[in-house]
Amino acid sequence: MKHLTTEWPLLKELEEQLVRTLQKVFAVLLAALLEEIDQQLAEARDKRRYQLKDKRPTTIQTLFGEVTFRRNYYYDRQTGNYTFLLDAELGFDGARSISPCLEETAVELAVECSSYRKAARTLESIVGMRS
Repeated sequence: MKHLTTEWPLLKELEEQLVRTLQKVFAVLLAALLEEIDQQLAEARDKRRYQLKDKRPTTIQTLFGEVTFRRNYYYDRQTGNYTFLLDAELGFDGARSISPCLEETAVELAVECSSYRKAARTLESIVGMRS
């Protein structure tokens, strides 16, 4: 069998590059989706109760890596508290800066792996970032 002389990466390298590229694409898509949902919530909210104060950027760690997006910040006239309707609607605490799915994966790895160090390395290899 004749071998080609072109320099192609190994299949493992191709897979790794593709996974990282797809993670970046998915991170951008997730940010756009979150901002779209937030916009829909802004339009459908009870405007007498929730007064829009401003839009605030946030970054959360996800299985796709870091996802940065902007979300609306409201004053709740009924309770006197400030809130992000997006967080409440999607059931996550944006102040924690970690997605529920990534958190669950990290906890599972911590329980299943023989050490926290191994769990951290495994999570890093999955997500492609330092823990």
